[in-house]
Amino acid sequence: MARSLSTAILPRVPNTEDDLNTDLRVRFAPSPTGSLHVGGARTALFNWLAARHAGGKFILRLEDTDRERSTPESEAEILRVMQWLGLDWDEGPFRQSERDDIYRDAIDRLKDAGAVYAAWESAEELDAMRAEARANKQAPVVRGRRDWSDDEIAAMKAEGRTPVWRFAVPLPGETVIEDMIRGTVTFDHAQIEDFVVARSDGTPTYNLAAAVDDLEMGINRVIRGEDHISNTPKQMLVMRALGGTPPQYAHVPLILGTDKKRLSKRHGAASVEELEADGFLPQPVRNALVLLGWSYDDKTTTFTMDELIEKFDVRRVSKSPAVFDMKKLEVMSGRYLRALDPDQFADELVQYLDATGYLADRGPDAADIARRSAPLVQRKMSRLTEYDRLAGWLYRPLEFEDEAWEFLANDIKHAIQAIGGGLGRLEVLDDFSMEPIKEALSDQLHVQGLSAREFLEPQRIAITGQSISTGIYESLEMLGKDAAVARYRQTLAKLAEGWTGGDA
Repeated sequence: MARSLSTAILPRVPNTEDDLNTDLRVRFAPSPTGSLHVGGARTALFNWLAARHAGGKFILRLEDTDRERSTPESEAEILRVMQWLGLDWDEGPFRQSERDDIYRDAIDRLKDAGAVYAAWESAEELDAMRAEARANKQAPVVRGRRDWSDDEIAAMKAEGRTPVWRFAVPLPGETVIEDMIRGTVTFDHAQIEDFVVARSDGTPTYNLAAAVDDLEMGINRVIRGEDHISNTPKQMLVMRALGGTPPQYAHVPLILGTDKKRLSKRHGAASVEELEADGFLPQPVRNALVLLGWSYDDKTTTFTMDELIEKFDVRRVSKSPAVFDMKKLEVMSGRYLRALDPDQFADELVQYLDATGYLADRGPDAADIARRSAPLVQRKMSRLTEYDRLAGWLYRPLEFEDEAWEFLANDIKHAIQAIGGGLGRLEVLDDFSMEPIKEALSDQLHVQGLSAREFLEPQRIAITGQSISTGIYESLEMLGKDAAVARYRQTLAKLAEGWTGGDA
């Protein structure tokens, strides 16, 4: 059951680094209205690392006050993706939709303190106020009337109007943020309008709910995107009006694509779900996320989770926008996949292929084929989606890609000679394992006086139908002698159909 704010814990916010290292409380507060964006995932990771580094607490809060757009499906997916990333939480998930009594109590306390006032202006009147301010070259901020007469209020009620409640921003004045990343940021109250804290139906706005939650949950450091910095002075004003102390703030830079525009789907992937579907494992994704604005030094780019926990310090986050580059993620992911223990890589590959449905319609032996082929692809992949391009031929009858067939058809005589020479060596082997296969084909290559590409590329195409695939020697061993010989003969027969020259 949600607690009343009047009985909530409103702790003194630790002001020294020693205090924060023993009692750090941070939070991640996504809105369950869609996928977990890369920027949101980075915010979650930064908060999680800060908490784990300090031995503090990481609180998960779902800001679901947008009842029309928030969905249980989105909430479930956010929780699943956080678990996929390895970001566990110590408290929560708390839902703002279940905390209405706390917000009502806070609004009542603000009313009692005279910190808010009833604002009766219509939307048209507000627009006129802003237009007049612009015409006078002033900031288009709203200051509602506070001197309505009883008769005027009665008339507006008769029209069906219901007031919103606005926070009375103190004038003159300023709010100063000592930001851990951006330094001192000052907001002149003249530039902050009397913002709404309660809608006409009594429900809280974002700035009221976020401020109350941070107080009630004892949050003493808020790490979030710099797009929220304009909300920060408003939330600080609410907290102080409620008798609380604002937390430390650290506003991290925006994430841009390689074209220096705000990250979106046009840059390849904008959500963690898309990265997962694209075949990236959580470890390289975490590594890429943490480097979006943060660095330990100018050379280290790969960290284990334990190393990140040990080294992370939000004060090392840059003020400059971070650039998310899919190519860099692919390089990082490829390094990670190659470094995995072969059995672990096979487990990850089979699990991914099974989860995506790839194995479902490829026969009863599909999982076994995937596991046995894992060593053939491990050093060639940067993401797990590349498996089909390299090894998908193992699950299909021999089919020729256009580009691969054109390579053979460009010189059919040469292709027949190279493939026929390879077949002659392979069909007499008693031991059809990789080393004897490699030795036999290497001998034939030298006998025919061909380069490696001139001889081995036709062998690859003869059994896979592709110009890009798993290694030729490993592929032959995995196929087995009977299947390999059958594919060689099938290829030669197809080539013979197009042969019009002399003796091959």
